[in-house]
Amino acid sequence: ATPAEGLSGRFTSIDRAIYGKIKGITDRSYYTNSFHIPVYYNIKIAEKLKKEGPYHALTNAGHISYIELDGDPSENLDAFEQIVRMMKDANMGYGAINHPVDRDPVCGYIGIIKDKCPRCGRKDSEGVPVETLKNLESVI
Repeated sequence: ATPAEGLSGRFTSIDRAIYGKIKGITDRSYYTNSFHIPVYYNIKIAEKLKKEGPYHALTNAGHISYIELDGDPSENLDAFEQIVRMMKDANMGYGAINHPVDRDPVCGYIGIIKDKCPRCGRKDSEGVPVETLKNLESVI
């Protein structure tokens, strides 16, 4: 984490103590230190990339745009490629596509686990639950 990332949470706490909880401003545990559209906004991928793209040319000290997927991108490689092409068309210098990754704590398999583990066949309901790891990032 950069100093700016550490301060983004500290400043929110200070402002909340002074001004109270203000919806959309101090009601979260951090301020953003970027031009990203927040992940909790309901926005289509193409629209998000078009809105964020122009800022890449203005931030020559570093920039990245993220897309959050809710499933395994290997199941739809055409869509994955389409996202990469949209990033290019939006003139993004650096992009990432995040997606969930699971881990079976019994056999150690890491990947997408749906109803049962593809390695050992164990179901999530059988004893120790499957762990969802932090989203895996495919950096482009």
